[in-house]
Order: sequence, then C-alpha cells, then structure tokens
Amino acid sequence: TTIQDTFYANSELLARHGLVYPRIAQIAGHHGLVYDWVRLPKTYAYAGGSLANLSRLAEAHAGGDATLFLSSEEFSRIDPQARVDFAQVRERLAAFDEIEVICVLRQQWQFLQSVYLELGKKRVPPRPPQFVQPVIEKGTVAGLAADYNLLLDRLETVFAPEEITFVDFHAARAARGGILGWMLDHLRIDLDPGALEKVNGGSSNVSPMSLASWAANMLAEPQVAPPWLVDEVTKLLRREHGDEVSPCLFTRAEFQTLKMHFDARNGHLAARRAAAQPGFSLKPADEDRLDLFRNDLGGQFWLKVARRVTARTLKV
Repeated sequence: TTIQDTFYANSELLARHGLVYPRIAQIAGHHGLVYDWVRLPKTYAYAGGSLANLSRLAEAHAGGDATLFLSSEEFSRIDPQARVDFAQVRERLAAFDEIEVICVLRQQWQFLQSVYLELGKKRVPPRPPQFVQPVIEKGTVAGLAADYNLLLDRLETVFAPEEITFVDFHAARAARGGILGWMLDHLRIDLDPGALEKVNGGSSNVSPMSLASWAANMLAEPQVAPPWLVDEVTKLLRREHGDEVSPCLFTRAEFQTLKMHFDARNGHLAARRAAAQPGFSLKPADEDRLDLFRNDLGGQFWLKVARRVTARTLKV
C-alpha cells in the first residue's frame, strides 16, 4: 500500500524518470484490473472492465521506452472461485517487450496476523488458532496463499520462471531508501527515493496493535470491535509494556508451530527459485524481537481492560 500510495502521488515525477504509474481512478492501487474475476466492492470497478483497461494501457505504453508499473495485492488471490485469469492478462499485455511479476512476501506469522487484522476491520475474524493448523493443512487463508509455493504454482502456469521475482519484505525494507528505494533500484529507475513526496508519513495502511485488536474482538463478539475499544486496549498495553512493545497475535507454541512448518516450506520455495533467482530466500521466523504473546495476557490484563471500559462507559 505504501508503494501504491507513494507512486500514485508522485506519478508525474516518476513518468519523467521512465516509470509510468497510471492514475486510472481515485484509488491508488490498481484493484480495478482484477475486478472482472475477484469479488470486490463496486467502488474499485473501472469503467469498461478489467480487460478493456489492460488493453488500453498496452495501446498507450507498449513499444515505448518507459516501464509500466501495475500494482494490486488482489492479483495474488488463489481461490478458484475468485482469482485472476493470468492467461487473459498476459494476452492483453503481449505487446510489451518484457513482463515481470514482482511478489513481496512476508514471514507467514506476520502475513497471517495482517490478514486477521484486515478481516477484523469489517467483521468478526476467526479466532487465532484457526490461523494455525487449518492454514498449515490447506496452505491458504481467506483465499490467499500462506504457502507461497502455491502462489508460485499458479504463476508458473502462465509466466516463465525468469519472469517472476520474489522478494523478502524484510530485505526490501532494510535496503537503501526502504521498500521504495528497493523497488526503484530493481526497476532501474534513476531517482532518489528521498525525492518522492511522502504519503501518510511514508507508511500507509498501518495495522492496529495485534493483541489490542484481538482483545477488543473477544470483548465485542458477536459485533465488530469499535475503534474506541481497540484504542483503549492499545493504551493499556502501551502503559503496561511500553510504547515500543512488539506483540504477536499467536501464543508462543503457535508461533513455533508456524515457524517449523513455514520455514521448511520457504526453504523449498528458495530451492525452486534458485536457478531463475539465485540468492533468493525468506528470512526464518524469529521471536527474539517479540516480547508479548497472546498467552502472556492473563486475568489481571482482562481486569484492567474491564476497568478502563467501565470508566469510559460510565465516565467515572
């Protein structure tokens, strides 16, 4: 989302440096390009549909010297009932000299935590244990690939291995200029990321604190947790554990279960990519920087939450 928002806001500057980020609508991400296949709110739809817009983009930019950059996380859906027809997408973009699919991947525990938090914005999400063994068994969550080998399987039905680039989110974020700098360097765009106008302070779609969201969800069921409740729990956790607390949605045991399974699957992914993408790997999951797990919150925590909620509700 940070890439989408920043490239959208800086589209004119980027175009002068050879990178075209089309402003098709008022939403920064190009989610309308998958609307024909993926069930999305109507606000994301593009006039004429996804395929017609892909054709227009090819007519406008294929054959030129610039790179056309299209971005939507919705391209990664693998649910058979709601996934992009990559063959049709490729056909509409066939006039380009080169096509590359770039996938930015996170450690699975972080990815699953993000999915939980995103679901919790609009409905009551499944309990955290449902993001462990069921996900390990299926390799998917909410129509998305948690086992990135499944995503690679899908991509390789249409794209050659050398047309696919997988990148570790942590490695990209640690690069010069952060993930924006990594992307510009990878695309060979001669532009200092510092020249880009920052959007949302340089970090978009920041999720709420994981354990604050979970606790609020538990209290609010069967209703969606209101933002004020998430905020109250966040304040409590920061007061009790410090402003720099680094929480994890899962218990320590759940974290280790996810780590053991997905570290192995990620190793297999790296082996599959070795010929086309030497040196690629995903950093193993590491709990050293995590200092608060779900099982660390006991009765005293819930009592303090109850006191805060009561004081706010009764204004005492």
